[in-house]
Amino acid sequence: MARTITYRTVLSTVAAALGLGFLVQIGETPSDGASTPARTAVPRAVTVVTNSQTSSVFGVPENAHRLVDHISNVQHVALVRETNTEETAPAMGTISAVPAIEDACKVMLSATEKPAEMALLTVQAPCHLNADFVILHESLRFSSRTDGLGTAEVTLPIMAQDAQISVLFDNVEFARVAIYAPDVSQYDRTILQWRGADKLQLHVLEVGASIGQPGHIWTGSSHTAELATMGQHGFVTSHGTHTADIPYQAEVYSYPARFDRADISVTMPVGLMVTLQNCGRLFSTQLIHVVSGRIWVPIDVSIQVPACSSAGEFVMLPDAIAPYTSLVR
Repeated sequence: MARTITYRTVLSTVAAALGLGFLVQIGETPSDGASTPARTAVPRAVTVVTNSQTSSVFGVPENAHRLVDHISNVQHVALVRETNTEETAPAMGTISAVPAIEDACKVMLSATEKPAEMALLTVQAPCHLNADFVILHESLRFSSRTDGLGTAEVTLPIMAQDAQISVLFDNVEFARVAIYAPDVSQYDRTILQWRGADKLQLHVLEVGASIGQPGHIWTGSSHTAELATMGQHGFVTSHGTHTADIPYQAEVYSYPARFDRADISVTMPVGLMVTLQNCGRLFSTQLIHVVSGRIWVPIDVSIQVPACSSAGEFVMLPDAIAPYTSLVR
């Protein structure tokens, strides 16, 4: 009896559910005269994905996506501050309030022009007391020595119009001076220079003069640079000292070229003292000619010193440099 009641209950429930669903469906069905409302279509977003292996879709251009190496595209630029631009320069501060300290050992070299295109050189070397030095000008060089105050004065024959003169201590250039000599071409020069303690003398015999006559010119004669400017013969000057540790010496014959005469003849014997140290030896010298302002290439000349039987005598060697001087005057 109980099982019969249960079946009835289940069947009643199912029937009720079916009937209710039918009624709802009938209520939703519109009548024939009723108008159906229009539905609005909402566009949906469409994503089109392309790559290098596919072609464009619906006219979308190919645009393959590629990752960029940002690190490799970094550009390094200088930091420019607004207060330090080209338009607005920073204010210049004080660099130093202390004056520069002068070198107490600085070597000074000055030159003063003298007649016949000669120069008087003044050396000031406060830290080179009683010290040997060398004057260098073109191919001419000679040595000298400072005094107890480090000063010295020497003369120099100017060989070039724009002359550059240097002073050397221990073979190092310490100072240089320039001097302009516009009339240097008006004086021809013959320079005999050598290295050593022996003393050579350049003697010049003008217009066929003999030793001791007015045309005999050497460092002991009365011929001076002032007379040469007036055309009265040439003159000979001596440069250097034999007492230096490395003695460089020179003797220079200068002649006023503007007064040159076709009939003039010049010979240049060399005088020297024969000693036991130099007798019988070859003495190495160098000849330099300056003609019309042009410096000739130096010529190495060896002078034969007489035998030791002449030791203690002062001799004149008339042909010592004759082959190299006959074409000058």
